[in-house]
Amino acid sequence: MTLRPIGFAALRPRERGSPLADVHPSGFEDPRRFLSRHGLWPKDSFGQCFLVAEPVAVSIVTALAPRPDETLVDIGTGTATLARMLAPHCARVLAIERDRDLVRALAADGLAPNITVLEADAVGFDYAATALAGPTALVGNLPYQITGRLLRAILTPPVRWRTAVVMLQAEVAARLLASPRGDDWGVLSIFTQAACTVTRVCTASAGCFHPAPRVSSAVVQLTPREIPLATDGGIFSRVVHAVFAVRRKTLRNGLTSVVGRDAAETACVRAGIDPGARPETLSIVQLAALSDACAALARPVTQGD
Repeated sequence: MTLRPIGFAALRPRERGSPLADVHPSGFEDPRRFLSRHGLWPKDSFGQCFLVAEPVAVSIVTALAPRPDETLVDIGTGTATLARMLAPHCARVLAIERDRDLVRALAADGLAPNITVLEADAVGFDYAATALAGPTALVGNLPYQITGRLLRAILTPPVRWRTAVVMLQAEVAARLLASPRGDDWGVLSIFTQAACTVTRVCTASAGCFHPAPRVSSAVVQLTPREIPLATDGGIFSRVVHAVFAVRRKTLRNGLTSVVGRDAAETACVRAGIDPGARPETLSIVQLAALSDACAALARPVTQGD
C-alpha cells in the first residue's frame, strides 16, 4: 500500500453523520473523545493539557517527516493522538506515558501493532540507547512542569537521534530560539544550540488544548549538528553556569569562581574576548573558546584568591 504524505493538503471537511466523523483521514482523533470513551479527565497533578487542534497536530507530523525504517519515540503520548498518526509511516512507535490510567485505557482501546506503550517516566528514558539500536526520531507535547528536565534528558551526549519535534511553552521556545544580546539568551539557549539547530514549526494558542493552559505554546524542531559547537567536558558547563549566574556583571567577575580572579582576565585575553564584556553578548563559539582557555588555566580556588 502506498502511504499518502501527511500535510495541510490532507485537511478536508468531515461529513456530518459519518461514523468516522471524529477521526480525520490523517489519523487524528480528538483526545476529548478518547477521554469520554474511557471515563477519564485531565489530571492537574500531571499538568495534563491535551492537544485538540488538528492543524497543529498535522504540522507536527509534517515537520517530523517520519521514515519507514525509523523508531519514533512519543514523549508523553497521552491519548496517543500523535502515535496513531505516525504509526502508518514508520517502523514502530514507542509511546511513553507515566499516567497509569491512560496506559490502561490505551491497552483497552486497541492500537496499531507497531505502537508499544511504555509506562515510564520520560525523564529517565534512555534516548541515546534507543537511537544506538537504529534510526530514531523524537516527538511530543512536553509537560510544562518538567520541560527543562526533559530537554536535558534528550540532549544528553551522545545525541544520535535524527530530529525532534516538540511542543513547548512559548517562553521556553523563545529561549531555545534566542540569539546573543537578546533578553532570552541564556544557559538553556546555549546548551541546546551547541548540540542542535533550532527552528520554529508553528505556534499554538491556549484554545488548542484541553483544558486550556494559562500560557501560549510553540512547536520547535531540534536537529543535531554533525559537529557540536561546543563539547561539555565539564569545564564548558562550569563556565557557562558561572558567568550567567551573574549575567549583568563582567566576564572577569563571573569567571572568578571557576579559575580565580587573576586567571579570569588572562583566560579572556587568551580567548580574544574583552574581560569587561557581559556574558549575554557572547556566542557559543566564544564561550567554547573561553572554556578552553579556562581549562588550560584551571586550578583549585583557595581562600584569599
